[in-house]
Amino acid sequence: MNGQIHDGSARPLHTGPTRARPRRTCDPRRFPSLGGASRPFHLAVAASVALVALLTGVPRDAPGVTAAILAGGAWLSLVLAMTLPSRNERAGQELVRRLAQFRHELNAIGDSPAADALERLVRRAAELELREEDIHDELEQLRACADAAALKSSLARTGLPVVEPLDPLPPGDACHFVCPVRFGRRRSDQFGHLILSAGWLRFRGALDVSVAWSEVAHVRRDGREIVVSLRESRRMLRFSCQTFLEAARGGAIAEHLASASIGGQPPRPAEHPAAL
Repeated sequence: MNGQIHDGSARPLHTGPTRARPRRTCDPRRFPSLGGASRPFHLAVAASVALVALLTGVPRDAPGVTAAILAGGAWLSLVLAMTLPSRNERAGQELVRRLAQFRHELNAIGDSPAADALERLVRRAAELELREEDIHDELEQLRACADAAALKSSLARTGLPVVEPLDPLPPGDACHFVCPVRFGRRRSDQFGHLILSAGWLRFRGALDVSVAWSEVAHVRRDGREIVVSLRESRRMLRFSCQTFLEAARGGAIAEHLASASIGGQPPRPAEHPAAL
């Protein structure tokens, strides 16, 4: 079955059955609380006991009934073995449940959590018996949040870091942050570099964008993205960084520069330039 969308052809629509997603499995020894024997084993034992009881009560001169009971018991055992999850599958389901619980608690603290919230989540991962390979991205996000919190507290004391710009800056301006980003909406993304200087937020790529800090109303981080809201405009600029750490550091510096512009205080560079 084919369809037309505007002037182009759409992909054929498939009416066949959707493939079921394979069940996730895990070593059951990771979660001793699930118990030793699996549910199918317990049900098989119970079915065997019931089958023996039925066979005991059947008269010996009724072989047809005995055969029917045996056939029904075999069919029931086969159905249970095929449909009920194994120990590995039950452990996989438990891992999925714990991962969902941890990610829910991580999302609840936001992108700028307090230090005690970060420490509590690290302890929570240990309580849920989650390994680093299970929550690699989440741990990277936690480390980025901790780094951003430390950076924010140091900006007021030591000033902004100074790094080498990609292009020469106007006299009196200083570059504080540079990183590769993806800028724009999904269908028209531009790849280039985000540059945060004392006076401007700049994007250098196939399309160059420059925004003075006085035009910036708000800066926030959304995962790996730095989101910039402009004054007197509904437009938002989204810069997608390659890592959580780059987004966290860039977001902290951009927020500091925007706040300094609102307060009328020029940002103070660090006494000793340091690379990010």
